Amino acid sequence: MYLPLWAATSLALCAVVALASAGLNPPKSWFNPVRGLLSWSRLKAEWSRDPEVWRSYADDRLRGRLRKAENNQALYVGHPSEGKQREVSVVLPVRFFRGVGAEHAVGVAQSLGWSAEVLPSDRGEWHPGAVRAFRDVEPGAAAGKA
Repeated sequence: MYLPLWAATSLALCAVVALASAGLNPPKSWFNPVRGLLSWSRLKAEWSRDPEVWRSYADDRLRGRLRKAENNQALYVGHPSEGKQREVSVVLPVRFFRGVGAEHAVGVAQSLGWSAEVLPSDRGEWHPGAVRAFRDVEPGAAAGKA
């Protein structure tokens, strides 16, 4: 009874060892079981055909991510290239605004005083990329005094 389960487990472990020996270094997010779960509000937005439900869901998530970046700017400060000002930059993933579009995410970011751009996607024009929101660093914020 347990022989097929044991055989499948040992084959899977052999495959992992072989891939690790070959230099495969998967990101830790592959082993995060919570990553695949949907919250109740996300499930409701995914199954809803009402754009207002998606708009409400997207607004909450986008504003939360931008507030987090404002409150802890030291984590989101990028290294500037020559001639550029230091800026706080945060990526807003597609899963936050898929039902309302990237233009809505850009609009929410701009309404909070951020500049925003849609990042390119390798999936073509019907699947927008994530949105990158950015703004100049406030004095003292880079040291963690936000």
